[in-house]
Amino acid sequence: MITALSAISSEQSNPTENTMKKVKQFLDYAASQEDAVVTYKASDMQPAIHSDVSYLSKPKSRSRAGGHHFLTQKENITNVDNGAVLNLSQVIKAVMSSAAEAETGVHCFSMPNWQCQ
Repeated sequence: MITALSAISSEQSNPTENTMKKVKQFLDYAASQEDAVVTYKASDMQPAIHSDVSYLSKPKSRSRAGGHHFLTQKENITNVDNGAVLNLSQVIKAVMSSAAEAETGVHCFSMPNWQCQ
């Protein structure tokens, strides 16, 4: 849902009828879904992040970055049985010169500020 909402919000400065259609579709979907439930399991947990980027997929040659922060057991970092701690989805303001640069940028976007300075 956060990706759809972010995409809609990026159109708010120049809305069209299609933007209104997307807003209504989003609101219909949100109203018809049950409340989300997040379950955390007690264990030897550590924070983990899955991140991805779409290169040049937005207007004005912009890229979109996303990060899924969760807690997992040290032995099995791919296990995502625990709920998300934080989900991020944002258009990268700078124009990336390559897909590799965009992928590198998503890590700084997904990490706390102190880790990418």
